[in-house]
Amino acid sequence: MKKKSIATGLLKSLKEAAAIERGELKGRETTRKLSRPAPKWSKMAIKRLREEVFHMSQPVFASLLNVRPATVRAWEQGQRTPDGAASRLLEILANDVDIADELAS
Repeated sequence: MKKKSIATGLLKSLKEAAAIERGELKGRETTRKLSRPAPKWSKMAIKRLREEVFHMSQPVFASLLNVRPATVRAWEQGQRTPDGAASRLLEILANDVDIADELAS
């Protein structure tokens, strides 16, 4: 896109915003419900999920999660905790164990 067309688009949007503010145009409003935060995972819960649900070694489980085996080891030893994305992935796996087969293939 050319700089001129970007500037033109920005000016048009600014004029529309001003018209909406003055009540001359009706703006669109969208309300979205935010998802709840990913759950916190304890070292025992992670180990239980890996061993009792998936029956996997740390390296295989790490591969499923696309993290290093050292990361899974650190989680299970309580040295680190999974971040938001990893926590959400663990939650998804815990709620739908069949999805692991889909991810592995």
